[in-house]
Amino acid sequence: MHPIWFFSIPLFAIGVGTACSSEDSPTPFNDVDVVGTDRNPEGIPYPSDDWGARPRDGNKPGQRLPNFSFQGYPDSRKDDGLQVVSMADYFDPSQQHHKLMFLMVVVAWCPHCQAETRAVVKLNDSFRANGIRVVQTIVEGKRRGSPLSLADVDDWVDTMNTPFSVLIDVNAKRLGTVATIRGVPWNALIDTRSMEILSIAEGELAYPASYANDGLNWVATHEPRP
Repeated sequence: MHPIWFFSIPLFAIGVGTACSSEDSPTPFNDVDVVGTDRNPEGIPYPSDDWGARPRDGNKPGQRLPNFSFQGYPDSRKDDGLQVVSMADYFDPSQQHHKLMFLMVVVAWCPHCQAETRAVVKLNDSFRANGIRVVQTIVEGKRRGSPLSLADVDDWVDTMNTPFSVLIDVNAKRLGTVATIRGVPWNALIDTRSMEILSIAEGELAYPASYANDGLNWVATHEPRP
């Protein structure tokens, strides 16, 4: 069995440290709540029961990821400007588009988040070919202790050369309502047939391909939770 992670940055480190002066700091991102869709691209309503962040435990089903809506860049397409992205956009009970969501929560200044992102960027083509959809949320920017700005997000997309969706969740204001995020990077695998959370792992993944493929193999050999 491969080890799951190397290192993580404790979440309590987020929001602390020496702040920069107003002249040096970009404008904090105004992460207002946005209204997205409650149906998937085929018009099927998103599951409305058993929302939470408890992962599967053996034969005990995991909870369903809530239908959060974020501002962000679908597939990192910055030229289109910020778009509203909902988890319902990835709900795919018939597996027409994908089979598994690989959800990553990152902090831009975190070296382990950067390292894992670079590794996943290299894997993204093979992931997509096999039905794995990577979705990343940024919770803090590149200056430790300073608020996340849109400039931080843009710089992250450009520097990391991300080909997947990068969404904004300042201080984990959405995911943090259901998940206990003690450290970053924070990773989760979601069965997109039912939006069930299959696995959660905190820290830089030693083998992100193995981690994701284990989830994909589970989906291939099990029926979706009702």
